[in-house]
Amino acid sequence: MKNILARGGIEFIAVLLGLTGSLWIDSIVKENEAIKQNDEILNRLYTNLKADSSDGAWNQKAYERAIKGSKNVIKWCDLNPNFSMVNDSIEKDISAMLIATFFGQNDEEYNSLKNSGKMHLIKNKTLIGDLHSYNSHLDWSDFMDRETWKYTYEEIVPFLSNYGNELHLYREREWYKKNKVFAIYPKINLTKLPNIEKLRFYASHKLWFHEHQVREYKSIVKVVSNLRALLRKELDIK
Repeated sequence: MKNILARGGIEFIAVLLGLTGSLWIDSIVKENEAIKQNDEILNRLYTNLKADSSDGAWNQKAYERAIKGSKNVIKWCDLNPNFSMVNDSIEKDISAMLIATFFGQNDEEYNSLKNSGKMHLIKNKTLIGDLHSYNSHLDWSDFMDRETWKYTYEEIVPFLSNYGNELHLYREREWYKKNKVFAIYPKINLTKLPNIEKLRFYASHKLWFHEHQVREYKSIVKVVSNLRALLRKELDIK
């Protein structure tokens, strides 16, 4: 009888150990799979942040050109100019004043990571906090870009349309290369003198927008650089 009970006890323990081991192995397999999926998302996020860095630097340069243009327009307006003082240079500066950009970052991978419920698998907790902070901060930057765009194309461009016949968009390639203001932004062609007081007001207002956005994009580029460094460490990218 004792042998039967002993044998039964051993068999029970063996079954229990086997079940426990099976569950443990299953748990390890699932965790490794989750880590693998997390790393795949982080790798895609790393690639997206590279694009964010390039886009942020491009937008920063665009707004720096806009600052220069806005300042030159203010100086020109202070000269109490007449139409004979309208030239290619001031037309380019007025056009630069109109610059408005969008960032258009890709937040799909960040949202996938956040919604997966697996963010705790990231070993570096600083990385988690910085990712949250970065994506939250972009909401404000995007809002300011939209406001700059609306102010430019709903107020300033309609005003300038009374004094110019076109923003040169569709011209032959060589002409366009000589007359573009910055990258894709075209030059206005003035046909009469704008209202100087109003032009100066718009230039000073846009200067505030541009200076704000340059600070924003400098910060974005710096934060993205730090995030990519943290991701390289997390993913052991050399």
